[in-house]
Amino acid sequence: MDNQEALQRTLNRARRALQILEEEKAGYGIRVPVDLQIELEEKQKEVTSLEARLSLLEGQRPESVPDNLPRYNDVFVGRKQEIARCLEALSPEERGWGVAIDGIGGMGKTVLALEVAHFAREQALFDAYLFVSAKTTWLSTEGVRPETLALSSLDSFCREFAKGLGQTDIVKMTDATERRRALLDALRGRRTLLIWDNLETLNAEERNMIAEFLRKLPTLNKAIITSRRRTGESALTIRLDRLLEAEALELMQAKGKSHPRLAQELNATKPEILTALYQASGGNPLALDWTLGQVAHKGYSISDALERLRNAAKSPDLYGFLFADAAETLSGNDRTVLSALAVFLTPAKTAALADATDLAITEIQISLERLVTLSLVNELDGERFGLHPLTRTYVRAAVGGMDTVGTAPLSRIQFDPAAQGKVLRYWVDFAQKYGGDGKDAYKTHDILEAEWQNLEGVATTLREMAGIPGELKDRQAAQMLIDLENALNNFLFFRGYWDEELHLGEWRYQAGKALSQWSDASWGAYHIARIHCNRTNTDRAASWAAYMAEVIERGGNRRDKAFATRLQGQIAYQRQDWAKAECLYQEALVISQELGKEEDEALAFYDLGVIARSQADYDRAESYYKQALAIEEKLKNKERQAMYCGSLGNLALDRDRLTEARLWFECELALAQEVGRQDLVAFAQSGLAQILEEEGRYTEALPLALAALEIQERLRARNLNWARKLVERLRRKAGME
Repeated sequence: MDNQEALQRTLNRARRALQILEEEKAGYGIRVPVDLQIELEEKQKEVTSLEARLSLLEGQRPESVPDNLPRYNDVFVGRKQEIARCLEALSPEERGWGVAIDGIGGMGKTVLALEVAHFAREQALFDAYLFVSAKTTWLSTEGVRPETLALSSLDSFCREFAKGLGQTDIVKMTDATERRRALLDALRGRRTLLIWDNLETLNAEERNMIAEFLRKLPTLNKAIITSRRRTGESALTIRLDRLLEAEALELMQAKGKSHPRLAQELNATKPEILTALYQASGGNPLALDWTLGQVAHKGYSISDALERLRNAAKSPDLYGFLFADAAETLSGNDRTVLSALAVFLTPAKTAALADATDLAITEIQISLERLVTLSLVNELDGERFGLHPLTRTYVRAAVGGMDTVGTAPLSRIQFDPAAQGKVLRYWVDFAQKYGGDGKDAYKTHDILEAEWQNLEGVATTLREMAGIPGELKDRQAAQMLIDLENALNNFLFFRGYWDEELHLGEWRYQAGKALSQWSDASWGAYHIARIHCNRTNTDRAASWAAYMAEVIERGGNRRDKAFATRLQGQIAYQRQDWAKAECLYQEALVISQELGKEEDEALAFYDLGVIARSQADYDRAESYYKQALAIEEKLKNKERQAMYCGSLGNLALDRDRLTEARLWFECELALAQEVGRQDLVAFAQSGLAQILEEEGRYTEALPLALAALEIQERLRARNLNWARKLVERLRRKAGME
């Protein structure tokens, strides 16, 4: 009601102004000044426009209002903020000519433009609503349906808009320049919303001419353009991004209401699968719609349809529709940058891309500017750049040699696998620079932590390229995978990425076997067995110990043999075969001493101390632990010192020496926190909690026990059940149950 009253007041003012102009005109007789005549005509058009808008609000829509907005019955979800921004930009108060909506294919640019136009029509913001598209190519579950219109120029659009306005004289004009001028004249005094759709299909010259035309658009008229290419001078530019996950799930459920089979599948699908579908689609409405269509119309399960979405070779129509046209316009440097970004799973800065590709900074910047303009790359805060998940899937398929993407053979697209290889090598070198097993390696673990998502993605890519398990496809990829695991295993173990290390260790084992590099294979097996031992998964540890022994027989060295022997000792210890365990530990000690490996010798002393303590031979256990500690203090290895301090703390607890135990556990905690070894942090916290429990300080002990339990549950570390019982006991004693 307020909007209608305000419009009525505006109309009344315009009518009074028109009356004044008419009276002024009458005073001139037949010799009316040109300026006054033009002003009078524009005011007459303004009054006509306002009257049309008011009649719409009053439910009396005049038949003369031009309106060719396509009808659509599809689901529309989300985009509330974008709609609000668009409507604000279309208001008369805004000086710009309107809105430019860009983004990758399938994000819903056209649908958003139409939704905004329908809102504008409901509010009677304009007296004409005209939609013209450069193409009507569309995608269904059956594939791409090209129905391209012959609108390849500004003049073609002007002709269609003039036709929509009923300006047949303008349509019949033969001179394109005169037609543009006549259309602009016809728009003066009107309030017309012009929607220019799919401008990415036009060449650069025509797009520039359209931009110039829009800058001359008479006041009160507005436009919305949609394009996969960034444009939009003198206008609000909205780069349409992914739907939120909640909006994507709403879209899925809404689609299910129209398709019973889809609804049944959605109800039977686990939430994590639907989340995976959202992530794989990158919140792209078209990709979601296409995937759901595979379920509704082709009988796929959601899981099978998701796999098709993840595999560009199995869904060439979708990926060709989204990317093939843009990909064919790329330069060699553009493809190199795209190939590099496909490996980066987190946004990358220009300097990192330059390091990874050997391109100059200026070359990177030029390519990024083009790729952002083409909506193939997203520019983020902090001068960072990233790919949409669908773009990454497409580029990886192209680099991997997929035969076709839609109707575009890869021989024409020519993504260079060598560019991807450089980036993979960059990340392996990065891991080797900041990783390793040196005593000070922990100091750079934060750097690895910050890039773990990228490093994990590189590991997966290398495994796929190598072809393991199975027939070896790429020896270089297999070697890089070995190098990567060798650089990262300590970081993963320290920081608690134990499940990830199980995967990476197994891939190293498989790659080592494929390359007949038996020592590398043995260390992959050892790192897996180490995790299983620390989780007291004794049988699994024994299996990997056997694999380690097998490959060592085929080519391991004496140090490999020492660690294999130590591993067998740990398994015997967990099976409570103390005698066998001690014998194996003694054997490992001898090898380490003969090799002059003091750090390995210290580990053997520690293992022997564990056996002595389990047999309640505390003096001998203390001797072994202190020998191990002395070696590591000399070598300045803080991680190993933390281990041995914790063992001495447990030994002191066994002897009821609380003051001594506290000192050892405090030392262990400080060292473990410094080096970032999570399991040792938890063990130290548990030890200190036990001391406080013995002292009756239950409320002080409980936070430490809870912190330790949180770590141990995440790691699924040994003594997890014991840690849970400690927390339960402390809660009970503190009166919290």
